[in-house]
Amino acid sequence: MPLVAWRCHVALLVLLLTNFFTFAGRQVVAVLLEPIKLEFGVSDSALGLVAGVMFALLYGLLCIPAGRLADRVNRRWLIAIGMATWALATMACGWASGFWTLVLFRLLVSFSETGVTPPSFALIPDYYPLHQRNQAISIYLAGSALGSLAALAVGAWIANRYGWRAVFLSIGGPALVVSMLVAILVPEPGRATPGKAAEAKPVAPASIQRVLWRLWRQPAVHWLVLGAGLSTFIGMAYIMWLPTFLVRNHGLSLQQAGVFVAIIGTASSLIGGLSSSAVGKRLLRINPRWTLGTPIVAMAICVVASIAVFAWPSDLRVSLFGLAMPQALLWGIPVGFASAMWMPTVFTTMSIVVPADQRALGNGLLALSNTWIGFGLGPLAVGVLSDLLLPAFGSGNLRVALMITMLTGLLALYCFLRASRAPGAAH
Repeated sequence: MPLVAWRCHVALLVLLLTNFFTFAGRQVVAVLLEPIKLEFGVSDSALGLVAGVMFALLYGLLCIPAGRLADRVNRRWLIAIGMATWALATMACGWASGFWTLVLFRLLVSFSETGVTPPSFALIPDYYPLHQRNQAISIYLAGSALGSLAALAVGAWIANRYGWRAVFLSIGGPALVVSMLVAILVPEPGRATPGKAAEAKPVAPASIQRVLWRLWRQPAVHWLVLGAGLSTFIGMAYIMWLPTFLVRNHGLSLQQAGVFVAIIGTASSLIGGLSSSAVGKRLLRINPRWTLGTPIVAMAICVVASIAVFAWPSDLRVSLFGLAMPQALLWGIPVGFASAMWMPTVFTTMSIVVPADQRALGNGLLALSNTWIGFGLGPLAVGVLSDLLLPAFGSGNLRVALMITMLTGLLALYCFLRASRAPGAAH
């Protein structure tokens, strides 16, 4: 029996909350890098490990089997259990006694999150018909922007007033409540394929290796996966290091940096994500072949605007709410808007080009790419480049490292161009 609309909307709202907290837990590290560095006395490269690669290591290893599991079991309970363990692991980060203990707890957080995100992306297409999926996924992804807003603004305030450990505790506690809401309010529907009725039980493939190989051989799939990973690479490098860049190169306090980045970058990301469907439809009217026009245009904007953020002179200021904000952050408005536009279209396209009983596995491939290439290598690449460039550029090392890293967006743009020309990508 089809689910009534209000139950789908409530479930989408609860799933948005899971995305809000998991992304806040990831993003809040951006405003904690400096206090963690001061307490534990570690290098920028080590901070890159905490900010990205150590979290991504385990998540990337597990997101494929987690996607396979989500295609075969009750996704609601998988998300509820994953969210509960995620909340406990996040709170444990606040009790870390040393740097490597913190790294261990971050690994536990990443382990738990594999039971939350891939199953959520698999559930949403089964709640809504094809013509509503892009907007539904955009709403779900709005949780990322809202989580980032809370992490950067509220997280910076908590860290400034109570210390960085209190930030992890303040995120994990409410997340436990959200895990209970998932168990109560998120239904498990049949698994629908576009143009076909929902099936009560999916057909289980015989071998995960065979299914993965079959999926990867589709040009639309592997170009989408590579493009998503490279897009996340520059996105995470940008947002994870931007507050630290503002502290070091623009002379802001940690709290000022967090507030400015939250207001400028995250607010524009929220608008960009919710506008993704409308922008995509407009581009299709201009050129019917531009099924992936939104991520293509978004990457072009991101590369230009993000380089401008880091290249802009540090002594130029503009008034925002009576505070002197670096003028460079005005370029963060198009960065935030464009960086949020590409993802809904990519996940919607993936839900179309793969069979319904392999959708979570396809999303697992996207999650693997986003995590290993994007979340893992993006922040780390900036940290390593920053250390390498220190002798040549002195205090300008982080600025140059970030500008070089942003050029990776051109490779993401190329991948989306190839995906748009692949069979099966049109929708």
